Amino acid sequence: MASATAPAAAAPTLAPPLQQLRHLAEELRLLLPRVRVGEAQETTEEFNREMFWRRLNEAAVTVSREATTLTTVFSQLPLPSPQETQKFCEQVHAAIKAFIAVYYLLPKDQALRTMTLFPTTVSGLRASRCLKYQEITKLQLF
Repeated sequence: MASATAPAAAAPTLAPPLQQLRHLAEELRLLLPRVRVGEAQETTEEFNREMFWRRLNEAAVTVSREATTLTTVFSQLPLPSPQETQKFCEQVHAAIKAFIAVYYLLPKDQALRTMTLFPTTVSGLRASRCLKYQEITKLQLF
C-alpha cells in the first residue's frame, strides 16, 4: 500500500561559493556587449540631465555598496555559505542591471557625450574599490 503522505521535495543544492562567483562574473561579462553607444532610447520627451545624473549616481552608489559587501565577505574566512553567496551574487547582479537600465534612459543624442565621460567615472570607482580592498587586507594582517 502506498504511503498517504508524499515525500518532502528535496531542497535544490547550490553550487559552492567560488563557483557561484565565477558564474556571476560570466553573467556580468555577457551584459557588457549589450551596453554600446547608440543603444539608448529615442524619445520625444525633454531630457532632464540633472535627474538622469542623480539616478545614475544612485545606481552607481548601489553597485559600489554591493561590490564592497561582496569583497568584504570574501576577504575573510570562513567564506559565506552557498545560500549567503547566492544572495550576495543576486544583489550585485541586480544592482548592475539597474545601473544599465538607468543608462538606457539616456537619449541617443546624449549618449556619445556621456560615454566619453563614463570611462573616467568607472576608473575612479575601480581605484576606490582597490584602495578599499587594500585597507581591508591590511587590517586583517595585523
